[in-house]
Amino acid sequence: MVKMENKKAIVIGAGVSGMTAALKLKDRGFEVTVLERESRGGGVIGTFSKDGFRAESGSNSVMVQSQRTLDFLDRLAVKSKMELSNSVAKKRFFVKGGKPRAVPMGPFSLMFTPLFSLLGKIRLLCEPFIGPVKSEDPSVADFTLHRFGRDVLDYAMNPFMAGVYGGDPEKLSARYAFPPFWNLEKKYGSVIRGAIKSMKEKKAAGNFFKPMMISFEGGMETLVGALSKNLGESLKCGAKPLSIDFSGRGWQVEWVSGDEETCDNYDALVIAVPAAEIKSLPFAGSLAAELAPLDGIKYAPVATFTLGFKRSQVAHRLDGFGALTPAKENLNILGSLFVSSIFKGRAPEGYVALTNYIGGMRHPEYASLPEGEMLKLVLADIEKILGVSGEPCFKKLFVWSHAIPQYNVGYGEFLEVMDEAERKFPNLALVGAYRGGVGVSSCVESALSAASKLADRLS
Repeated sequence: MVKMENKKAIVIGAGVSGMTAALKLKDRGFEVTVLERESRGGGVIGTFSKDGFRAESGSNSVMVQSQRTLDFLDRLAVKSKMELSNSVAKKRFFVKGGKPRAVPMGPFSLMFTPLFSLLGKIRLLCEPFIGPVKSEDPSVADFTLHRFGRDVLDYAMNPFMAGVYGGDPEKLSARYAFPPFWNLEKKYGSVIRGAIKSMKEKKAAGNFFKPMMISFEGGMETLVGALSKNLGESLKCGAKPLSIDFSGRGWQVEWVSGDEETCDNYDALVIAVPAAEIKSLPFAGSLAAELAPLDGIKYAPVATFTLGFKRSQVAHRLDGFGALTPAKENLNILGSLFVSSIFKGRAPEGYVALTNYIGGMRHPEYASLPEGEMLKLVLADIEKILGVSGEPCFKKLFVWSHAIPQYNVGYGEFLEVMDEAERKFPNLALVGAYRGGVGVSSCVESALSAASKLADRLS
């Protein structure tokens, strides 16, 4: 790995992706400046605590999928502050008939699950004998229907996509929104057969990593704080760019923080704002035109509404990760996470906390409702689903108008735009949830890769 001496990089945006990319460049020897217009870094990630309750503004956890992510957390000095999810988090629920139904985790539970009809179960078990889907970019709905049948689409994939993307399986791309299934079919001809073979191959090669769901002491804010601390004075909050101009070999960026304006030259530029905000950046020259198509990326608006109750107010055992709702159930919420069951410290003794998700592409208008109206919709649903009674003793609402990018059919065209921009401007990198996956772990992984590739191009 080549270290860059006397090289300077500027990162626009201090969400998890931007700060991760900045630290990777710093480790490669760059002098780094990170501009963040808000008063803190972290983007949608943050933690609110009051009266023994804890509410996350964005993601409640990190699903660590690789040793690389684990090593990065160690580099941040937060590995010792990691909290593993409770064992009950392995149990998931999808709603059917107004009740949470446990997701089958093996052949035996699949036989008896009420989520699927008898014919639906038989159709699911036929998957290894179904030929590959013909389209090169099918929707998640078309892919699932072809491989697994209608029951799995309606009562498994539909709520799952609502939980991950707040999205519509009829529009989301199987190839880009759910690459694990797509890749298994392409490589092995079957998702089920491929999953079994892939696991055996990884174990035989000795590179099998068991994913783990984690949070941190103090909540997800601990991760944001560690990223900010490691960046130190490199992170400039309350700062925004005034002009960004490509000078032939590098970037001339003028930016302001408070009353102080700075104009400097940088060898590398990382754009780490949401795709919806790229058009507002003050680009000079042709880069604005190159990136203009990215404004076409759709975002799902999502509100996260965490409510606290006395344990006696909730009839359900809350013995799992949470309950996601299929569109067929005609409910208001996308799902409810049993956050006080997943991690400790989310509610005081004798109380529980539920984080409810509203809006998405299913009901985008719900995400902007007044708090009182939204509360009525949420309470109506969790009363029906979980047997919640009475008013909450804790409430915390966060609303994100551009919460989750939608990897819809045709998303490959946006990826080509990004790749082409980086080919024309080799000292540019684009990072964020719109590229490489929407989860925190995916953002970390893709930002580390993008920063490494950028440093390599300039070495």
